[in-house]
Amino acid sequence: MRFILTFSLFLSVITVFQSCSSSKLPTEKPAEKYTAFNYEPLPSTISLPVEMKVASLEALLNRQLTGLIYEDNSLDDNGGDNIMVKAWKKENIKLSFENGQFSYRVPLKLWIKAGWKIEQFGLSLSDYRELNAEIALKFHSSVVVNKDWSVTTVTFSDGYEWLTKPTLKIGPVELPITFIADMIIKYNTATINTAIDNGLQQSLDLKTTATQAWIELQKPILLSEEYGLWIRVSPKAVSAMPIYGAKGIIRHTSSIQAVTECFTGKKPLSQVNPVLPGLTTVNKLSDEFLANVVSYISYEYLDSITRKMLINTAYTSGKNKVTITGLSIYGNESKMIIATDVTGSINGKLYFAGLPMYRAVDSCIYLSDLQFSIQTKNVLLKSAAWLANSGIEKAIGKKMSYPIGAELRETYTMMAEGLKKYEFGEGFYLTGNLMGLEVQQPVLSPSGIIAPVSIKGKLSVKLD
Repeated sequence: MRFILTFSLFLSVITVFQSCSSSKLPTEKPAEKYTAFNYEPLPSTISLPVEMKVASLEALLNRQLTGLIYEDNSLDDNGGDNIMVKAWKKENIKLSFENGQFSYRVPLKLWIKAGWKIEQFGLSLSDYRELNAEIALKFHSSVVVNKDWSVTTVTFSDGYEWLTKPTLKIGPVELPITFIADMIIKYNTATINTAIDNGLQQSLDLKTTATQAWIELQKPILLSEEYGLWIRVSPKAVSAMPIYGAKGIIRHTSSIQAVTECFTGKKPLSQVNPVLPGLTTVNKLSDEFLANVVSYISYEYLDSITRKMLINTAYTSGKNKVTITGLSIYGNESKMIIATDVTGSINGKLYFAGLPMYRAVDSCIYLSDLQFSIQTKNVLLKSAAWLANSGIEKAIGKKMSYPIGAELRETYTMMAEGLKKYEFGEGFYLTGNLMGLEVQQPVLSPSGIIAPVSIKGKLSVKLD
């Protein structure tokens, strides 16, 4: 009987000792909840330059204007002016384009029949001569691209120069040279303006080009078949600068404002809108391109990385010690929760909370300001103040780093290679130059961390 009492007393002492040295923490799990991920990709500007040589337009204009381009077969026109004129194109029209305006010189060969006629007292006296002369007419035209993508010109005369002058006198009549030149300019401006207009509309068919590019861009583009890297462009609006040119090249640059997204895996869904919106003319265009990539980091991956860093890690404060034996990760709105199982001086679960952030220096997602969850902190202050003040939060926080740089570099490299010159049909090709990337604020979702990434550069659609 004495032995039984002694053994019972011993067990009681051991139990009391254990209860004093290793207590069970009454912590509560923070709720697992997530804020809806309303991701709005940043828009991109994709330039669409259209170029043509002035020499090509000049050749087209010369093909349209040939032979006889003006004829006045009546001596009695214009109030009985006693002049008949025919004008042929003498040689090729010369065309130039500077400061947003076309300037052109039209050399003409003239046949002129002029003279005088007097009818008085029943008598009629007259003297007519046929003359040849050469003149160069000068014009300039301003060019406007309209909201419906049509091209119109407004033409003005810049005067003329005689290449060879007609004889000044026919009998007693002095030939009105200025009158002849003004008459030719008056009746040829409309003809030449129409030819310029037609030539521009054929050569700078901006609407057809933009519509084709608009439609082709909306089809998902496979940049890397090996890795299944896709780009999807969702155009929203179009704007353009006025036509300009230099060094014999006429240029018109429009820009398509679009949301550009990258995907890996299956071909992303898309819906083509064939209607090209109206054109907005602006004085300046941005050439900034942003490819929006969404990087997903699963909780399984986060768990595996965190276990390697923390499992079997011991933390000591004086005579007290705890060892992390298990953990799991989930989200609590904007903060990531690390739930750890600990044994040692205390047993139970410790919950830590930190805000996921991106660190550009080493391309890592880390947890900013990692601390005990509020309820865990309150429990520790009452039952294990030594742990609450041990600095374990900072020690664990320093380890909470998840590298995503390799994945980002791989995506970046694939995009850079694929955008050197990507042909996507109808004679169009996509060409780009990447100049860096930027990771936006990571967001927690039910499946892991979502890190929106913007890849910067310049992107153009060209027609070959």
